[in-house]
Amino acid sequence: MIKKIFSKAFSAIIFFSAIALVAQQHLQTMPVQSGYTADVIANGLGSSMSSTTVSVDGTYYNLVTNDFKLTPTSTPPSYGLPATGIINSAISPGLSFQLGNLSGNNSLRLQSNVPGAIDNSGTLVFTNPVAAVKIYMLATSGQGTSYVTITVNFTDNTTQSFIQEIPFWNSTRTNYAIRGIGRINRDTDVLQYYPQDPKLYETVHNISAANQTKPIKSITVTKGSNEGVANIFAFSADAYTDCVEPVLQPAGMITSNSAQISWTVPAGTSAISHDIYYSTSSTPPTSTTVPNYSGVTGTSYTLGSLLANTKYYYWVRTNCSGLMSQSQWSLSKNFTTLCGVMVLPYTYDFNSFGSTNIITCWTKNLSGGTPATGPTGTDYGWYKGIFLNDEQSSNSSAKFNMGSANKIAWLTTPLFDLSTGAYKVKFNYGIKGATSSLPVLMGGDDVVHFLLSNDSGNTWTILKTWDINNNPSNTSSEYFYNFTTSASPTTKFAFYANTGTTNNPIDYGFFVDDFTVESIAQLGTSEVNNQSKKVIIYPNPFKDILYLSDTEDLKKVTVADVSGRILKTIDNPEKELNLSELKAGVYLVTILFTDGSKSTVKAIKE
Repeated sequence: MIKKIFSKAFSAIIFFSAIALVAQQHLQTMPVQSGYTADVIANGLGSSMSSTTVSVDGTYYNLVTNDFKLTPTSTPPSYGLPATGIINSAISPGLSFQLGNLSGNNSLRLQSNVPGAIDNSGTLVFTNPVAAVKIYMLATSGQGTSYVTITVNFTDNTTQSFIQEIPFWNSTRTNYAIRGIGRINRDTDVLQYYPQDPKLYETVHNISAANQTKPIKSITVTKGSNEGVANIFAFSADAYTDCVEPVLQPAGMITSNSAQISWTVPAGTSAISHDIYYSTSSTPPTSTTVPNYSGVTGTSYTLGSLLANTKYYYWVRTNCSGLMSQSQWSLSKNFTTLCGVMVLPYTYDFNSFGSTNIITCWTKNLSGGTPATGPTGTDYGWYKGIFLNDEQSSNSSAKFNMGSANKIAWLTTPLFDLSTGAYKVKFNYGIKGATSSLPVLMGGDDVVHFLLSNDSGNTWTILKTWDINNNPSNTSSEYFYNFTTSASPTTKFAFYANTGTTNNPIDYGFFVDDFTVESIAQLGTSEVNNQSKKVIIYPNPFKDILYLSDTEDLKKVTVADVSGRILKTIDNPEKELNLSELKAGVYLVTILFTDGSKSTVKAIKE
C-alpha cells in the first residue's frame, strides 16, 4: 500500500472580518492534528482490505481514491476522491476541505448512540486554532440517516453546540460537496461506480457574534440516533479577522515601463503597512507568496521597471496592529503598460490588425477633429481588410470605407526614435470599389492625409494629401518620405480620413499596407564601419541567460519582439544578459555601438 502522508500544518490564511460588509468570504481549511478513529478510504496500491481498517457504512463498502490500484498493472479508476486529499465544494465557490491522511485514519466514525461507547463520540483537534464566522462540516452516513450534536470548543474553554442531520450517502439531498465518487467492496475488491453516488455532504453552522473572535481549538461530534453510521471527514471555516484586505482602485499614470496603483483601507482596519505583488500571470498569490514590495506605507505606489505593452495583474495585502496581524490578499486588478518606442527597422503588415490595439501598438479607435486639433473622439473607423479587395492574395491591410458622409477616422502608429540618423517611411496604398475592379474617383470633398508628429501625437504636420485632384490608383502604389536629417525621438505617424458632407455615389475603400520605417539606403560612415564590427550572441537558442562575445565599444542592447516592440533596454551591457522575464519565442537583439552603428540579430528563447 502506498503511503501518502498529507501535511498536518497548513499555513494559516488570514481572512475577512465578519463585521465588514463586503461580499468576499474568507474560506480556509482546518487541518486536523488528531481525533480521526478509522481509515475508510482505499487508496494507493494494494487490496482495499489492507488499505482500510473498517467499512465506511457498517457493512462491507469503502470509499476509494482515483489513484487506487489493486495490482501494479491495474488501471486507476476514472472516478473517486482526489488523491490530493483536497475536495473543492460543488455548492460553495471557493470552499475546500482537506481530508485526513489517506493512508491512515481519515474519518471520525461514529456508529453507536450509547453515551460513553467508544464509537459514540469523538473530538477533532485542529493544528491551527482559527476564529470563525461560520464553520462547514464534510460528512456522510451509511445505512441510514445519522443525527449528531456538534460542539465547538474555543480556546477559552467555552463552547457552542449545533444539532445536525447527516444524510445517507445515496440520498436525494442536494447539499453535497462532492458526489459520484464510487465505492469498493472490501471483501471482494469489486469497484462500483454510480454517476450520482456516493455523496459527501456539506453543512454550514453560524458562530454566534459573541464567539466570533474566539479561536476554535477542537470540535466534538456525538451521535444521537440509533441508525446510520456517521463519518466526519473535515471542517473548514469562514474565518474572522479584524485586518481586512484593501480595496484596489484602477491604476493611474501608466507609462511604457511604470504604473501607479492605489487602494483604500476598510474602516476598522488598523493598517501599519502594505505588501504588493504583481505578475504577468493572473494566478493569485497565496499566503506563502513572496511580495514584490513589502512594508509600503501610504495607499499608493508606483511600480517601475515594467515591460512595455504588457498586461500586469496586481494584489495588495495589509499588515495590521490588531488581533490579526495580516490581511489576505485583495482581489486583483490589472493594467497594460503603454507601447514603447519601436526598434528599427520596422515593418507592419497588418495581419494582426483585426485583433486589439494592444497587440500592434497601432490605435484605430480615434475619430473627429482636424489635423490642426488632433482627434476628439474614440469611435472606430479603420479596420482590417484584404488589400484592394484582392481575395486571391488574402493580403491583409488597414482599410477605411469612404462610401458614406460625415465620417472622420484616425489611424496612428506606434512611436519611433528617428533622432539617431537619416530614415525614411514608406507604405503601399490604393483605393478600390466595393463591388467593381474598375477605377473609382474619390468624392469631391473626400480627403485622406498622411501626417507626422514629433511630439508623441500632440501636434501634427501633413506630409501627403490624397483627394480628387490626385486620385489614387486602384492598383498598389508606394509612398515614401525621407528624413534627410535627424528627427524626433518621439516620432509618430497617422492616417486621417474625412468623407466630407456629401455621400459618394460609389462605395469604395482606402487601403494601406506594409508600413515600414528604415534607414535611408545610402550608408553613412558609421554604417560602413559597422560592417567590420561583429559581436556573437550565444547560446542560440537560449534559456534565461544570453551571452555576448565582446562588450568593447558597446553602448546599449535592446531586445524586441518580432513586431518591433522594445521589451528591454540594457545600457552599458555586461557579457551576461539576464532575459529570464521573457517568454519563449523569437526576439530581435539590437546591439548599439558607441560610434552610433548597430547590429540586429534574431535570438530564440526556449
